[in-house]
Amino acid sequence: MMSQAVNRGGRPRAADRAAVARTGLRMFAERGYDAVTMTDIAEQCGIGRSTLLRYFASKADVLWDRTEDEVAALAETLRAAPRDADPIAVLCTQMPKMLTYLDSEMDLLRTQVSVIAESSSGWPLGSARFEPWESVVVEFIAGRTEHGADDLFTKLLVQSLFCAGWIALSVWVESAEHRPDRFLDEAFALVRDGFAAG
Repeated sequence: MMSQAVNRGGRPRAADRAAVARTGLRMFAERGYDAVTMTDIAEQCGIGRSTLLRYFASKADVLWDRTEDEVAALAETLRAAPRDADPIAVLCTQMPKMLTYLDSEMDLLRTQVSVIAESSSGWPLGSARFEPWESVVVEFIAGRTEHGADDLFTKLLVQSLFCAGWIALSVWVESAEHRPDRFLDEAFALVRDGFAAG
């Protein structure tokens, strides 16, 4: 068990999954995503590669840490939404909340977004990671509207929502603002209001 593992000296060991992810993100930012290996991350954390693989199966898992928890939280929130609430309004209110982090985490969030945007894989690196989110959102739309999972309405709305979140974060990264909240609010408001002129 990890609590019984022996520290053989050198760099302090990363004690938990979150610490390992933070270390990996910083390394991606400093060296570039493609230049960092799982072995590099393990060595920097002072743990064995096999231990790292118990935390994360791949570099992409390091980059997208917390996704499972965030998806589970969104699913629970959407299930609890009032049945008479407008589905699009619910999604445009709750999804940006899932992208809200503590002030102390802003540097890491900025790093995460920058690394995803600048990696050689670019958007495709992240696209597969949106599938769990997409499944939750599609289920909500299908359950709260007359549109099925394969309908044009559903597919277009889902893509619009995820593009809104990603583009808002991308614009924020290039700005001087400490938090992305304003950009997220504006982006999801545009989706909610159908880009109607203010």
